[in-house]
Amino acid sequence: MAYDDKKFNRIFSVTLMLLMAAVIIFITARNYGTAGDLKDRLLLLAAAGASLCGVASTILSANARIANFFFGIINVLVYGTVCVLKSNYGSAAINLLYFLPMQFVGLAAWRRRGGTSKEQVHARRLSKKGRMLFSGLFLAGLIVAYVILCAVHTENGATFAERLVSSDGGLKTLRWIILVDALATVCNIIGQYLLSTAYMEQWFFWIVVNISSVIMWSLTASRDVAAGQSASLASIYIVKYAFYLVNALNGLRIWLNLSKPKFAATDSQQ
Repeated sequence: MAYDDKKFNRIFSVTLMLLMAAVIIFITARNYGTAGDLKDRLLLLAAAGASLCGVASTILSANARIANFFFGIINVLVYGTVCVLKSNYGSAAINLLYFLPMQFVGLAAWRRRGGTSKEQVHARRLSKKGRMLFSGLFLAGLIVAYVILCAVHTENGATFAERLVSSDGGLKTLRWIILVDALATVCNIIGQYLLSTAYMEQWFFWIVVNISSVIMWSLTASRDVAAGQSASLASIYIVKYAFYLVNALNGLRIWLNLSKPKFAATDSQQ
């Protein structure tokens, strides 16, 4: 990577982190007084701190730095807990049951691929067969996740069949939340595996995760407001994933360069 590119990445990463910190602090301070009781306020502060750890993790992963996993451990623990409390069960399960152990898998795998506190991991790309495999897994996983989440959600007293296919306007918001939650869940599973094993294609899935997560938390905020509840937590995660999306686009650019054949000539296998 050329010197100018390294300089750009440093400036981009620091700027993104500072902007995210400023926005999170502003949103937290603005909503703290109306967040609810002490428990809700503590949860708001925890979510804000974890969001900053999450941004640090994604910025470091975009730059192929192994330290991303240390910040990731804190982020997934808190975020998974918040998702449980806000009934976004798919995202909760993926964080607590999959993302958390995969942080440790990634640490071990990146060390084997040359990742250190000073050196970038040796990135690689999927083969044509590998791309076809993961595309098929994505489509199959999306269908399965949607059906499972329709069964898990029990709001509004609707039956499983109604949550699955009903066109009732009263279930419209819930149905969309379930769909984007399923989309984020499947892309998170595949993206995390590709991140832990240092494949460039992870960034296509992270981009989808970030877009769908912004939509999911926007719908959650709308539902909270309609129910007379505070949308402060949801607003933090809307901002968080918007910043993640910007970082993912830069991460894709960096990893496209890192995973070129001249950088990963021995990694043509899936």
